[in-house]
Amino acid sequence: MEEVISAIKMLRIPLVTDEYRLQELVAEALRKSGIEFVKEAKLAPYCRVDFLCRGGVAVEVKRGKPGRKILMQQLSRYAQSPHVASILLVVERTASLPDTILGKPCKVLALNRLWGVAVG
Repeated sequence: MEEVISAIKMLRIPLVTDEYRLQELVAEALRKSGIEFVKEAKLAPYCRVDFLCRGGVAVEVKRGKPGRKILMQQLSRYAQSPHVASILLVVERTASLPDTILGKPCKVLALNRLWGVAVG
């Protein structure tokens, strides 16, 4: 997961108006770092993660500050997949998540417009 975090930390995000554009910027950072990934990886029926990187790192990108309850339900579905070893949530503003979800490591990478990035 640290390799994926390092790649995304290189981003300096301009004002982004939609989540799709933010996903494009994350994909570009992963490609530049040589990290293999599947975009919109299907983990189960009706369950797709934004990126599934080598080593089973599931990367979910959210614009703004997502609702905690719905987000936890979504990330828990990802954590149930045998293809997922860890989860990285990429958000514009800081969000709080547990260190693990269903026993799988979970980290938050907050992209702050003025100050770069912060990992929590």
